[in-house]
Amino acid sequence: MPDYTISFAGTTATIDYRGQRPAKILQFLFDDLPPADAAPPQVRYQFYVDDDAGQFILRKDDDPLLQSDSEASIADTLLGNACHQLAWHSQGGLLFHAGGLARQGRGLLLPGTMGAGKTTLTAWLLGLGFNYLSDEMVFIAKNSDTMTALPRPLNLKHPTRPVLKKQLDYTGQHADEIYSAFTTDLVPPRLFNPDTRFSAPPLRLIIFPRFQADGEFSLQRLSKAQTGLELMQSLINARNLSGHGFAEISRLARQTPAWKMSYGNFSQIGDTIERLLAEE
Repeated sequence: MPDYTISFAGTTATIDYRGQRPAKILQFLFDDLPPADAAPPQVRYQFYVDDDAGQFILRKDDDPLLQSDSEASIADTLLGNACHQLAWHSQGGLLFHAGGLARQGRGLLLPGTMGAGKTTLTAWLLGLGFNYLSDEMVFIAKNSDTMTALPRPLNLKHPTRPVLKKQLDYTGQHADEIYSAFTTDLVPPRLFNPDTRFSAPPLRLIIFPRFQADGEFSLQRLSKAQTGLELMQSLINARNLSGHGFAEISRLARQTPAWKMSYGNFSQIGDTIERLLAEE
């Protein structure tokens, strides 16, 4: 089998694949990543089509992960598992569960736990002309402020469809470019912003978003101590770092302005994020 190698945040994964249909899915998921390192992989996948059963077969280190006839389901499973493995082995810097965007060369970090709304907010900001970095994982190497992100397709839950319907035609012109699985849609970022450029900007602003349906808008400037505590909650490779990454978290918290933002709809946000980023 030929192999497809991806590297991110100090980790390398190799996907042994066979056939045009698996190659198409791999291109959709990972083609925007920078060239892979030559380091030996920490994890290896096998991905092919069983011609007799007419189904995709996905295995990790020879253990079965999924057998399915759905391109969307196999893509969703491979993306999720690969992200988990890349995060599990990551070292050499801080890996955040966060969205990442850029505007005029300035980096914006959107850390948040599952359900905070960071992916939907990332998609909305893309529609306003921001450049995409990631909706899931952002890496900042030790002693650096450069945001290195995983530019994967956005993983949007189905309930977000009404929220983004003005930007994305799920059943019309964009339908053939989206992988719709059971609960999620995998959406290329260029559908929101055709001019998006993948880059590695310096971190200039941190916003901790929290969506609450029908909630009031609030914006709170965080102290350096508060910023550090919030960042620790979104750090996903602490177990692999000296001192669990606390010294590096403190460094970022001291040098980067941070805000906590709650909102019930996008109209409440307006140009708040653009203005804050331009001021820093």
